[in-house]
Amino acid sequence: MIKMTDEVVLVLQTGGTIDKDYPHVKGGYAFEIGESAVMVMMQRIRTDVTFEYQTVCRKDSQDIDDDDRELLWKTCQQATQKTILITHGTDTMIETAAYLAKRRLPNKNIVLTGAFLPATFKKSEAEFNIGVALGALQCLTECDVYIAMTGRVLRWDKVTRDNLNGKCIAILKG
Repeated sequence: MIKMTDEVVLVLQTGGTIDKDYPHVKGGYAFEIGESAVMVMMQRIRTDVTFEYQTVCRKDSQDIDDDDRELLWKTCQQATQKTILITHGTDTMIETAAYLAKRRLPNKNIVLTGAFLPATFKKSEAEFNIGVALGALQCLTECDVYIAMTGRVLRWDKVTRDNLNGKCIAILKG
């Protein structure tokens, strides 16, 4: 069992909508992937949890490939931390979670999360998803890879995407 007390949470940024920002100096609707949304949020929130931040890549998840996933896996494998939060785009989050889980990362709890709107947007669910992910990291007893989205925390092989609304949903056994 992993306990959060005295544990440092490693936050790995891969990009995705959660970290997108609107560059006000450019015209049009171009987005850029900025600083880690988690880092910005944790600067405002009073918590006794200690974080370390690392950027693995800054890509839209549709552009993440197996080379990026391998780099992410190596980063997780080499990390001294046992609790890892990964921000990721929602389009390929499930694929990345499966890649990490199948490559085995013993004694580590990994939770991927993201958002449908950039964290900088007022109506974004980014803070909620990050809060759920951090809460999950404190409570999960089985070391594995999980996805935390829209109030749910699901193991990598128990989640699918609802193609009508893009949300992560639990796989139901019939």
